[in-house]
Amino acid sequence: MKKVVIMIRSKPITDLNYYEALRTAAGLWDHEVKVLWTGKGVLGALKTVDQSLTNRFLTDLPDLDIELYLEKSSLKKIGFNDVDVIDGVELADTQKVIELLQEAEVTLVF
Repeated sequence: MKKVVIMIRSKPITDLNYYEALRTAAGLWDHEVKVLWTGKGVLGALKTVDQSLTNRFLTDLPDLDIELYLEKSSLKKIGFNDVDVIDGVELADTQKVIELLQEAEVTLVF
């Protein structure tokens, strides 16, 4: 079992990387997987973004014991706050982001 961080940096509206990142996370359910939204990727974890393609993954990932994190500083940088984020996502400060990345044996960036 590997410790895997899937880092989502891609905007959900410009390509399918966001979808593929969540699909990959679900496919790695037998590993210790954590999803981290950062940079412009945090847009994908907002309640106001169309989740029609990804809702299934977003609801299933916690059931697969896949933890969901969002970089708080990236969220604030684009003008949003914690009430704008979908349920089940934990806001991560800089120290937590560093911890997640240091603990990971594999980091996949989308």
